[in-house]
Amino acid sequence: MSVMKLDAHDQAAGLRRLFNVRGAQVVALTSAAVVQNRAQLLAGAATTLAARGRRVLLLDENPAPRNMSSQLFDQAGLDLLQVVRGETTLAQAVRRVNRNLGVLAVDRLCNAELPLTRRIADLFQQIVDGHDVVLLDCCASRTGQVSTLALQASHLVIAVTAASNGIMQAYAQIKRLAQFHHREHFQILVAGKVGRDEARVIFNNLRQVAFDHLGVRLDYLGLVDPTRADTLADLLDSGLCMQGAEGGALAGLAAAMGVMPGLGTQNSVV
Repeated sequence: MSVMKLDAHDQAAGLRRLFNVRGAQVVALTSAAVVQNRAQLLAGAATTLAARGRRVLLLDENPAPRNMSSQLFDQAGLDLLQVVRGETTLAQAVRRVNRNLGVLAVDRLCNAELPLTRRIADLFQQIVDGHDVVLLDCCASRTGQVSTLALQASHLVIAVTAASNGIMQAYAQIKRLAQFHHREHFQILVAGKVGRDEARVIFNNLRQVAFDHLGVRLDYLGLVDPTRADTLADLLDSGLCMQGAEGGALAGLAAAMGVMPGLGTQNSVV
C-alpha cells in the first residue's frame, strides 16, 4: 500500500475529495478523566439516534470487555484492520445491531504501525458516505495524543468531568492535543450530575484559560448526565449541526499527513 502524498498547492482540494465533509457528522469523543458509564452512555445514545431514523456507525477504539461493542454484542467480531489487509470486506466487518445501527471495531488498527494510506482514506470515505452519524469512542487507556482516525473527525469532543480537578485535567489534555496535532478547535461536553449553571461555569473557566494560554477555540456542546443516554443523543443530533465542521476535519487530516506518518503509539488516544 502506498502512502498518500499531496502537493501543497492541491492539498486543500485533495482533502475535500478524499473526505466528504458534507456527509456524516463525524464525532470523536475523548476525555482526560474517567467518565462514569462511558461505554453504556455512548451505546445508548447511538441506539436512540438509530431509533429516530438516523444511520449511525460506532467506531470503537477500546478493547473488550469495557467498550461499546460489549454493550451491544456477546462476542467480538471482525475489525477494520482485517478490512485494510483484505481479509474481509467493510460490509462484513460492520456488525449490525439493526438496520440503522452498526458497530465497527478499530482498536487493532489504531494500535498498528501503519501509515495513513489511500486504502484507509477510501475506507473512511465509504464509512462517511454511508451514514448520518459516525461516532468514534477514543481509547480511554492512554494519554498524550489521538489516533489518526480520530483526527479525521469533524468534531473532536472532550468530555470534562464535574470533579474538582476536572478543568485542570481537561486543560492538560487540550494542551497536548493542540501541541501534538495542531488542533485549534474543540467541543466541550460536561459530564456529571451538576446543574446547568455549574456546567456553564466549568466550561467558561476552561474556555478562558484555553484561549489565554493556548489560543484555541472551545465550543460548548452541553451537559450530560452519564445515566441519561437520550440527553447525549439530543446533543449529537442537533447541537453539533450548528458548529462548523469542514475546517476541523481538513486541518486534522493535514496534520495527520504532514506531522504524524503512522498510527502507532505516538498517535494513541487520551
